[in-house]
Amino acid sequence: MLDLHVLGTASARPTTKRAVSGSVLACPEGLVIIDPGEGFQDRFTVARRHLKSEAGTPRLRSRRVAAVLLTHGHLDHTWGLLPWLQTSGLDGRTEPLVVAGPVDAQTFDHLHEHGFHSLPPEGLAASDVWRQMRVWHDLGATEELLGYPLVWRLGHVASGRWMDVTAAGTVESTAVWSPAGWAEHRLTPVVSRHSVPSCGWRIDGPSTALVVSGDTASPGLDSDLPGPDVLVHEATYLEEHADRAEGHLHSTAAGAARTALHLDARGLALTHFSARLADVGPSVAEAAAVLGGGVPCVALNDGDRLTVQSDGTVHHLSREDVGWDARLLVEGRR
Repeated sequence: MLDLHVLGTASARPTTKRAVSGSVLACPEGLVIIDPGEGFQDRFTVARRHLKSEAGTPRLRSRRVAAVLLTHGHLDHTWGLLPWLQTSGLDGRTEPLVVAGPVDAQTFDHLHEHGFHSLPPEGLAASDVWRQMRVWHDLGATEELLGYPLVWRLGHVASGRWMDVTAAGTVESTAVWSPAGWAEHRLTPVVSRHSVPSCGWRIDGPSTALVVSGDTASPGLDSDLPGPDVLVHEATYLEEHADRAEGHLHSTAAGAARTALHLDARGLALTHFSARLADVGPSVAEAAAVLGGGVPCVALNDGDRLTVQSDGTVHHLSREDVGWDARLLVEGRR
């Protein structure tokens, strides 16, 4: 089973009801963090505490996190990582951790020629994932200071070129991969379209698949893999602001629905809502109108979960004061 814990659903900045991006994907082999935006470790702690009311559900233990997947380098998706790394060290973690994210072709070539610790080229944006990784390293994200080894994984998604950087050096890697010790689940970057180098992430189990978009315009995500059981897609705007969405290379709710149809997704979950949206009901209605009843759709709130069973059944678990209210989103395959 795949179990996605959604810990933030706001776009760009937190609101009174929504935190910025951050999710934890649990599977039988371990955990994966996706886009730990500012304040992530606090939200991770709250999610762990809330799980105590759910008998039989595996706990979110930080030592079981095998990888951190970044969709791009905007701070609302990355700035909570370093504090979480440091806290994990204080908690006694010794297990290796992979931190993976996309860069553009020029940065990848620079890394290949000059190395991870070289000076960034003039004009390289502060939102560049490699540049942030270097900052985290310089601020203490090293095995010597954390107490556990880190692998910095960087790739140019469109060409499929990836590299792993460790204390021992740099080696070429593959686009599709599994964390050390995992045998039945794999992680795949998905081409997306945003204002900075970006990608979505696909998590496949033996008979399950889930895609998280990150920030992207629509059309944006593209993949020739079979349709996922559920697509978690940003819906920053409504279609009435489609020009603004395209200008910032974000998506509308209708655009998210069109992407779901393009990828042949069996279900759609909307997230990453603009603070201008006082009510996400219109976002769901807009997406549903495009989907035409063939693909179920739901809007996510902070603390919600999505579970994908081995037969493809997807449930949306809405967070309550105690536990969650589970409702069927996608029926199992027949």
